[in-house]
Amino acid sequence: MRVLGLTGGIATGKSTAVECFKKLDPTVSVFCADASVARIYTDPAVLTELESIVGDSAVIKDGALNREWLRKRLFSNSGLKQEIQDLIHPLVRKDCLECLEESRRSVSTSSFIADVPLLFEGGFDFGQDANLVVAVSRETQVQRLIMRNGFDDATVQAILAAQLPISQKEKCADVVLWNEGPIGVLETQIQRFIENKYQ
Repeated sequence: MRVLGLTGGIATGKSTAVECFKKLDPTVSVFCADASVARIYTDPAVLTELESIVGDSAVIKDGALNREWLRKRLFSNSGLKQEIQDLIHPLVRKDCLECLEESRRSVSTSSFIADVPLLFEGGFDFGQDANLVVAVSRETQVQRLIMRNGFDDATVQAILAAQLPISQKEKCADVVLWNEGPIGVLETQIQRFIENKYQ
């Protein structure tokens, strides 16, 4: 079974790439770090720990995470952001390893892909054979963020400045999947990768 890490930047098309993998290889098993984080943030013990780090405003009255408030706090405070990541990332990695072991026990699973946005930034090592990066130009990232999220240019530039540049992620990658143009272009690259690497 091939074990792969997949990452990219915001609006580069990681989710689209994952869907292409599922379409072209129905036996692939996928771990989604974003889904893991969302689940972790519903754990009362985690929320209590979060409150002790950032204060009571981290949790709203119904006991749910105050996402917008927390996002703004972390966006402007790199030290606090690191402290939260130190809390959450080990839990995500634990989820990933459990999913990987479950996939190993399945005789029908050809490959395991962990979709992890902070794969390189967080040093997210789970014994993968290779790391894939879904990449687009910075101009395309900007256009997609404006069209998809309705962000103004200042917000877009601030978001991109807070992330490891795609060009840097490309240097860390074993394989780069270029996601400019029609989806068929991305599918062709993934099909070629499956044929060449999964055997």
